[in-house]
Amino acid sequence: MTREQLLQELERVLETEGEQAAEAFLAKRFADLPDDMKGAALLSFYADAVAKEASGGDPVVEAQQEGVEALEALEALRQETS
Repeated sequence: MTREQLLQELERVLETEGEQAAEAFLAKRFADLPDDMKGAALLSFYADAVAKEASGGDPVVEAQQEGVEALEALEALRQETS
C-alpha cells in the first residue's frame, strides 16, 4: 500500500468503524507505515495512555501529559515545515 492508500484506508476505518478500529488498523499495519507515520502513531498511543493515567490527578502524570502535548505540537510544526 502506498502512503496515500494507507491514509485513505485509515480515514475510512475511522469514519465507519470508530477510533478503536482505527487503532487496531494502525497496530496491524504498523510495519507498513512510513517512519514519520510510525512516530505519529506511537506518540498518539502514548498520549492516550498518559491521558488515561492523568485522570487520577497525579502531578507526575500531569507533567508527562504536558510533555506529550508539547511533543505533539512540535511534531505538527515539523510536518508543516516539511
